[in-house]
Amino acid sequence: MSLLDPFRLVAFDMDGVLVDSFRCWWMLLNDTLALRGHRPLTREEFESTWGQDVEADRRRFFPDWTVERLTRYYEERFPEYMKHVEVEPGSAEVLDNLRLEGKLLAVATNSPMQIATKLLENAALASRFDRIAGVDLVEKGKPEPDLLVHIGKDLNVSAEEMCYVGDSEFDAAAARAAGVFFIGYRREGDARVERLGDLLTSCRSGTATCPGAS
Repeated sequence: MSLLDPFRLVAFDMDGVLVDSFRCWWMLLNDTLALRGHRPLTREEFESTWGQDVEADRRRFFPDWTVERLTRYYEERFPEYMKHVEVEPGSAEVLDNLRLEGKLLAVATNSPMQIATKLLENAALASRFDRIAGVDLVEKGKPEPDLLVHIGKDLNVSAEEMCYVGDSEFDAAAARAAGVFFIGYRREGDARVERLGDLLTSCRSGTATCPGAS
């Protein structure tokens, strides 16, 4: 039995799962802080924010800005840093195989739509998805369930028919809140995988537990 057999829809987080954009966002945030006269974040400090939405960035670092202003700023500056983004190994092959199996595919990301679309297009992944949902399409980003609920309604898929692959506590919390099976990418979840390719293999003891397995 494959880990994904029970699910019609496989949704993915983007940053840290499909693409490695950690350095990109770290540099963008630090350069923005420097322009405003603040010290840069250490890697450990940035890691504690990794995966949070734009509103959380605004509250913590730019309280005098609106979320709309910060989103526009990120959208305008992000292309300068895209050269630091790398595609996660095996992303395209895994998505193509899941499409051949008849799975619906989606992205649920705390990045704004313009950035998410640009990143996925640059990685040659955008066309492989039935839906891409950025944080500006919903009222609240992860850890709230809004993005996953939005995708489910849009594609007419129930929570029980959906799984979500993510790498952060924000992803795990959103899946829990939405009642969606969570597959941790290099972290704990309802199941765990170390490589995207593991999503295509049969469940093995110590690697992943199939939904419904005793």
